[in-house]
Amino acid sequence: MKKIMIAPKNKDMILKTMDKVDAYLLGVENFSVNVPCSFSLEEIKEIKDILKKQKKEIFLSLNKNMFSSDLQNLEVCLEKIEELFIDGICFYDVSIPSIMKRRNFKTPLVWSQEHFTTNYLTMNYWFDSGVTFTQLSNEITKEEIDEIRKNTKMKLISQVFGYIPMFYSKRSLVTNYKKVFSLEEKSDIYYMEQEGKKYPLREIGTSFEGYYADILNAYLEVDTLSVDYLLFNSFLIEEESFIEVLRCYREKDKESLEKLYPLDNGFFHTKTVYRVKDL
Repeated sequence: MKKIMIAPKNKDMILKTMDKVDAYLLGVENFSVNVPCSFSLEEIKEIKDILKKQKKEIFLSLNKNMFSSDLQNLEVCLEKIEELFIDGICFYDVSIPSIMKRRNFKTPLVWSQEHFTTNYLTMNYWFDSGVTFTQLSNEITKEEIDEIRKNTKMKLISQVFGYIPMFYSKRSLVTNYKKVFSLEEKSDIYYMEQEGKKYPLREIGTSFEGYYADILNAYLEVDTLSVDYLLFNSFLIEEESFIEVLRCYREKDKESLEKLYPLDNGFFHTKTVYRVKDL
């Protein structure tokens, strides 16, 4: 049976969803990107104690691309996480499995390199290296996921609801843009309009994140999707609406779900094709 995993936007949402959710994906301060929010390790310990009493799984996202200057603090962070006995660490930067191997840490790892987690050959390399899970790219089809499932022993995670991360940059693109054009406007979320669609943008510190304009709502796919975890991302979704979405998926209430958000299969039936323009 597939497990429901959510990326919550605050601790309150965690407490309100425990009857609907099997696993939680939490951001970690200074080490996470493309998550609704990040928590300190002290907060994570408190949350972990609550969740484990309810027999819920907890995963931590340490998925930013690390600088050399991050490595010392990263190792300290991993050492503290090892003491929490959580269910998995999502990694992008290969420094994490390297540190984990050198220190003989046992916390399970999740290969989570977003646009690169597309094929079973690389998954099997990581599986043979001791990695347990893969968070699949949002740009591959259901047919490709089926092929991956047949050819790997990895436990698979696939997003089925919420805004999909499109890109991430370490440049302060919004700040730089406002400086060039002498703009004073301040906001937590910005939007880029193109071909009638609005793409959400967010700048956190020196990190810049961009998301697809449409909200993924792959209700029609979940019963036949050959994965182990269904991921719901709460980024930019109103809390009450998000909790209702979880209920609709759990209770197979398609009619109520469609009133909240239109069904959108994302790339599950659309192959990504890269074309080079004629010179």
